[in-house]
Amino acid sequence: MQFKRPTVWVAMVLVELFMLGIMSRVQGFTDVVAHLKQFPILRVVVYWTDLLNYILPVAFGVLLADRLQRDKRTHIDEILTVTPGSQTARLYGKFLGATIATAIPIVLLFFVGIGVIIAQTGSFVALPMALATFATVVIPGLLFVGAFSVSVPAFIWVPLYQIGFVGYWFWGNLYQPKGIPTLSTTILTPAGGYMSLGFFGTSIFPVAKANAIQGSASLVLLIALALLVVLLISKLQQWQRARM
Repeated sequence: MQFKRPTVWVAMVLVELFMLGIMSRVQGFTDVVAHLKQFPILRVVVYWTDLLNYILPVAFGVLLADRLQRDKRTHIDEILTVTPGSQTARLYGKFLGATIATAIPIVLLFFVGIGVIIAQTGSFVALPMALATFATVVIPGLLFVGAFSVSVPAFIWVPLYQIGFVGYWFWGNLYQPKGIPTLSTTILTPAGGYMSLGFFGTSIFPVAKANAIQGSASLVLLIALALLVVLLISKLQQWQRARM
C-alpha cells in the first residue's frame, strides 16, 4: 500500500524538516516557539496548520503522480479492467485510497506539532481547534491535489506533470502578485488561504482579506473540482479504450 512505501515517509519528513529549517532562520521564530503561551491559542494552531500546508502538498502531489503508471507496470490495471465495476468507480476508489494513504504522514506530523503546542501552552482546547483547522484548511486542498495528481497523469508523462505541478504550486498558491497574473489571490487556492483567513481570522498565505462566505466558496469549489476532474478523466479513459 502507498503508506508503506519508504519514499512516502522519507519525502514527507525531509520536506517538513526543510521547511522548519527555513523558518528557524527567520528572526524571532525560535523565540515564538519557546513562548507560545504569550500568543492566542487559535492563532498558534492556525499558524501551524498553514505552515504544514505551505510546502507538504508539493511532495504529496509528486508522490501520487505515478499511481496509475505503477498499475500499468505491474499489470494491476489489466486485472481491474476484467473485474466487475465501472471505470469511474475504480478511478474514484484509486483517488480516495491513494490520497488517504499518502496523507497519513501529513496527519501524523500535524498532530505531533499539536502535541508540542499543548505541551508548551498547557491548553487542551488546541485539540478541537486543530481538528477544525485540519478539516477545513488541509483536507480540501489535499483532495484537490490528490484528484489531479492521481488522474491527470493518465494522459500526461509523469515527470512532466510533476515538474508542472511544482511550478503551479509556487505560482498559484505562494506567489505574491507583482505584475505576473496568478491564482494565489483567488478562491481557487488549495493551500487554504481563504479558508484559514475566512474561518479563523489569520493566514500566512497571500490573501489580503476573506470572510466565512468566501472561505466556504473556496472549500466547496476545491472539493467539487476534485470530484469533477476524476469523473472527466474516467470518461476520457473509457472513450480512449472504446477507440482501441
